[in-house]
Amino acid sequence: MLPSPPGPTADLVEALLLFRTDRCALDQLAGTLRATALVVPVSDEDSGVALLTARGGALAWLGVFTSLARMAEFHRGSGRGADEVRYAELTGAELLDQCLPALPRGTGLVIDPGTGHSTALGPVAGLVPDRFALTESGN
Repeated sequence: MLPSPPGPTADLVEALLLFRTDRCALDQLAGTLRATALVVPVSDEDSGVALLTARGGALAWLGVFTSLARMAEFHRGSGRGADEVRYAELTGAELLDQCLPALPRGTGLVIDPGTGHSTALGPVAGLVPDRFALTESGN
């Protein structure tokens, strides 16, 4: 198991709340996200590690958390309380530049699902590399 990640990142939580009320631009949020350590649930797959995504309509979503405690709370709340959850710690930059492009095109992020500041971010230009970003037409 990996070492415990640091506690919640107040700057990212504040940026998410500001973004949700149109008081923070996507590029500002992306900059804060890139500098933040995040926790991502993973599973064993073919002797490697896979990020866990969920399908919601035409997009797939990757749940990421600002702390191990928030991830554990989410999993307990979804009925997985006694299950052990494997996780990886990575920076937002690693997530946006390396992980999301390796997932199926159209995969977005849900940051801290189940919290009051939970925010879904689609795979759009300004957040993910342009070659992986979806346009308004969904391409």
